[in-house]
Amino acid sequence: MQSEKIISTHDIKEPGIKRISPDETLEVCARRIIGDYFRKMMSYKEGAKDGTDIEFVHDMRVTSRRLRAAMDNFADCFREKPFKKHYKKIKAITRTMGAVRDLDVLIARFQREVDTLSEVEQTDIHGLIAHLRHEREEARKPMLTLFTELEATDFETEFLAFFVGAVCNSDTER
Repeated sequence: MQSEKIISTHDIKEPGIKRISPDETLEVCARRIIGDYFRKMMSYKEGAKDGTDIEFVHDMRVTSRRLRAAMDNFADCFREKPFKKHYKKIKAITRTMGAVRDLDVLIARFQREVDTLSEVEQTDIHGLIAHLRHEREEARKPMLTLFTELEATDFETEFLAFFVGAVCNSDTER
């Protein structure tokens, strides 16, 4: 008997699949895939900034890793210098999200298990959870700073202009 899979309310259908055609060039397909993963990643940003639902951080980090994998696979389709600039920003997003996510996982694990412990152990674990929450807030600061910097430099528009806006001009882009 198969167990039922619980689906997150944040799950979004994998991007790009229906819009890829064998009649399109590899570069056009790459631009669509990268653009779709980027949009999906950015759709979690406000929830990650809010910080009350840890799944937004998780989903944004997972999608940023998928985006980086797609960018790795299609790097040869793009001019190296602007591509690397955008790649570094996505890598920074992944890194800052990872620091927060690691703490989210630890906090959730201790919260799940605290009731199974003795009173003395529970007191210690509650202290540890409080410490981890403080560390999480500290880890969120670089993430929030990065988001502010990305917004101030209009990174989202610039990224999409480079990867998606050039689909029509793909021959002159390289």
